Amino acid sequence: MLQEQQIAQIICAHGATITTTRATLQKAPNSLLTTSPESTANSDEKLVRILVEALRRHDLSIIVSESFDQWARLAAEAKRLGLISFVEAACPSTISISCHAALSTGRINPEVTFRKVLRIVVSGKVIMCRAVFGDSLNECRDGGGTDFEMDRYTSRFFLKHSNLEKAFDQLATAGYRLIHSNTFAPSQHTNKHASKDDSQFIHHSQFVFHRQPKGSLG
Repeated sequence: MLQEQQIAQIICAHGATITTTRATLQKAPNSLLTTSPESTANSDEKLVRILVEALRRHDLSIIVSESFDQWARLAAEAKRLGLISFVEAACPSTISISCHAALSTGRINPEVTFRKVLRIVVSGKVIMCRAVFGDSLNECRDGGGTDFEMDRYTSRFFLKHSNLEKAFDQLATAGYRLIHSNTFAPSQHTNKHASKDDSQFIHHSQFVFHRQPKGSLG
């Protein structure tokens, strides 16, 4: 049986009360739920309860009903309370991948083509790009902002590798799905620097991936 000091009560708008344990709240030690109990005095009890229930689960998953349509409000409440991982889960996210690539005919067999990707550029919300690509992300050309700017977007990240399929796998693993792609040729002419045995077709491709808010059905 839980002792009284192990129990925590969260008071929301209109006096609604949520009972949980201090151990549950300590899963987010820097959130306002832990550091400032009065922070929920004007909060919607239904939204706070969803977040607290998620903290109780070992995988921190958000479980809502099929008819739930308050993702924007849930994300805003999670952000206000400092529950960063839930902000990511409750927000839709779009990430674009673009690259210049060259298709070169083989020197021995001209019917064989090889693709060379010059650089993979990543555009999207900074915090989401970091979550998807991790150590594969090169941020050296991103001009500013701090880690605390959660809403900042950038189009100046690129990947340390040049493997499109690896980038697609990373996005798919994070729950993103391809919604649009296009390719065009900046120039129809053969690269003047290429040898006569190594003709190249340069093209630019863009792939747009989208992820809906993540929540299991209750």
